[in-house]
Amino acid sequence: MHTDLVLDQADDLLHRGRAGRAATLLAPVVGRQPDNVGAWLLMTRARLQLGQPDQALVAARAALRADPRGCEPLYWVSAAYTALGRHDLAIAAATAAWDEDPGNPRLAERRGRALLAAGRTAEAELILRTAVEFAHYDPALHVLHGVALFAAGRPLSAREAYGRALRIDPAHGRAAAELRRLTRADRSIVDAASLVRVCDDFAESLRVRAGGGRPAAPTGVLRHVAGVVLPVCLLALLVLGVARLAGAAEVPEALTGTLLCSAAWAACVRLRRT
Repeated sequence: MHTDLVLDQADDLLHRGRAGRAATLLAPVVGRQPDNVGAWLLMTRARLQLGQPDQALVAARAALRADPRGCEPLYWVSAAYTALGRHDLAIAAATAAWDEDPGNPRLAERRGRALLAAGRTAEAELILRTAVEFAHYDPALHVLHGVALFAAGRPLSAREAYGRALRIDPAHGRAAAELRRLTRADRSIVDAASLVRVCDDFAESLRVRAGGGRPAAPTGVLRHVAGVVLPVCLLALLVLGVARLAGAAEVPEALTGTLLCSAAWAACVRLRRT
């Protein structure tokens, strides 16, 4: 009974964002009861919240040893591998969990997240599209399908997916947040090229690098600023060059250098994809 109370308290702490306190509570439990699957899974969640994916994987593997075919241990093993950027193993664990309980929307969502983190956007969208046909009642699955659609270059379909989630649950916070993000991104889409750029940037933001951590891709705002700066600097350099050749003005070297550096920075930002 005492252990159950500790686990309940740790779960409550995790929901309140106090992962460090939860991990401290759980440490003696897993020490005394190495086969306690629930304790290990809570420890996995705590370590992930603390940004410690290596230790999260240790805890998730301990849970899997105690319950080798358990969907929950497989789910959290997959989540830990994703956080580490070990994508093949994350996808394999998520697929194994799905095979144990086909049709479970939460497990379908984990497969989708593992694929999106690996940059396998088309596969993620296909799997999630199939999953929402069976679990059409699950708003979280519709939201993730919308995320995959946006990353795949289909923002209008993504908006429809978020709308379906909100019709199921009007108070669904994630659906509302993703819809707001999509609306902000829409302002940067003016033609086919900008559509590709915005969607590619979004897809890149979902990826997790090997070793953990998301790529530091330029934001849409930064790209927009660079897009304004680059032609202005090039035009200014052209005007100054003509003025210098004509002898109409003395052009300070510092000004030319500043314009060249600014143009180079803007060009790098515009060309950078990762």
